[in-house]
This record gives sequence, C-alpha cells and structure tokens, in this order.
Amino acid sequence: MRARQLAIASGLLVATFAAAPAREAHAQSSSGAAYPPACSAATVPQSESERAHTIYQAGKVQYDDKNYDAAIVQFRDAYKRDCSKHELLIIISRAYELKGDKVEALRALETYVERVPSSPDITTHRNGIDSLKKQIAAQPATPPPSAGAGPTPPPAEVREHTIPPWIVVGVGGATAVAGIVLLAAKPNTGCNLDTQECPEGASTKTRNDAGTERAWGIAGPILIGGGLAIAAGGLLWHFLEPTGPVEKTGKLKPSVSPQVAPGYAGMSLGGSF
Repeated sequence: MRARQLAIASGLLVATFAAAPAREAHAQSSSGAAYPPACSAATVPQSESERAHTIYQAGKVQYDDKNYDAAIVQFRDAYKRDCSKHELLIIISRAYELKGDKVEALRALETYVERVPSSPDITTHRNGIDSLKKQIAAQPATPPPSAGAGPTPPPAEVREHTIPPWIVVGVGGATAVAGIVLLAAKPNTGCNLDTQECPEGASTKTRNDAGTERAWGIAGPILIGGGLAIAAGGLLWHFLEPTGPVEKTGKLKPSVSPQVAPGYAGMSLGGSF
C-alpha cells in the first residue's frame, strides 16, 4: 500500500514540474496524434529515462485501478521522454483495447511491430494485429448525423413494476400459512365446542384444551381467508400499477393502492396530477 502511494505521489510530482508535456500527452491520447520517432537508449539522457520510469509507475497504478484514460496519458508521456522503451507501445495498446478504443490499440501495436521487427514475440503481436483488424471490421458503422437535425431528445422516463405489491403478497401468504398452521396444530379433545361440554371424566387439561381448540378453529379460517384476500390484493396492485413511458400531459392519472383494515382487504383507486 505504501509503495502504491509513493508511486502515485512520484508521478504527480513529476507531472507538476512538467505540466505542459503532460497536457500535450493528454491531447495526443485523445486526438490520436503520432508517437515520437524511435530512438536508441544512448540518445536519451539518464534524467529523462528516470523520469519516464517514474511516470510509467504512476500510470501502472492507474492501469491496475482500471482508470485507462489516466493510464494512457502517463504511458504516452513516459514514451515521449524515453522513446527507446518500445515495450511501452504494447502496454499502451492493451490499455486502449481495455478502454474499448480498438483503432488506437491497433495503431500502437502496429507501431511497435514496425519499430521492433526482431522481437521474439513478433508472431504473437502480428496475430494480435490481425485480431484487432477483424474486431474493427465487425463493428457496426455509425451513421453520420443528418444535416439540420435537431438535438436528440432525452430518453423517455419509463416506469417499472415496484416491490411493494410483492411485499403485500408476501404478508398475505404468511398470514394464510399461519391460519393453516393453527388448524393443523389445534388440539382434538372430542368436546362439544359449541356447548363447551366434554365427556364425563375428562381432565382439567382436556377442558382447557377445548377452549384452545375452539379459538384456533375460529381464528384459522379467518387468517386463511384474510391472508388470501391480502395476497390477491397485492397481485392486483402489481398488475394494475402503471408501467411504461411516462406521459406528462397534465391530466389526472389514476393510481391503485391497497387498503387493508380489520375485516377488510381491497384496493382503492385514486389520482394525482
């Protein structure tokens, strides 16, 4: 982490003392200007070579963070300072390719092959050139803008289905399941639930369970029916809520919202401007 911070700080320090070259490098990266002529290591001052290496390290940090625009600026500036480091052209090409600019990626790689024809990996790089050319040829052509065409209108606002209806469906389903559980778990005492009379000799526990059996037998169907009604209301809300492009006509727009109250579950129709 400390080495990473030092690399960024060093690159920024060099850029501060060489603002004009950095701006020129940025212009080159965006406009596709030509690369500097090739040179030999003997013609590059040691101070420039060291600066180029420092700038490259800062660019590598940006490259690893997928900030390809910033990385390309640093890499091209490094190559301008030390035009004997032709390997930078391979790195620049890869950064352009990951950015999505295959044309500039091809140009950088072709420049490398022209300047280092004896590279041991020349076959690999030539295959990369062929691959980039095929990808560029397969890209759909962008038609030129028609003359006199007005500004492109902003994309229409589109409404999608929302989550709240499904929350209502989930609550209703859980309520119905709770009712089913009550019916399945209620005790079976054999007592007359209407008169609360139990067989002669029934224990106190059995008589107490008779009350529970009666209460759960009443609550279970209520929960099942209410839960199904709430779930149906949520589904209705889902299918009736407006979707698609928003029409801003100033007219009253109907809206549907659930209404749940003790003993009642349904939908209400309202409107807003």
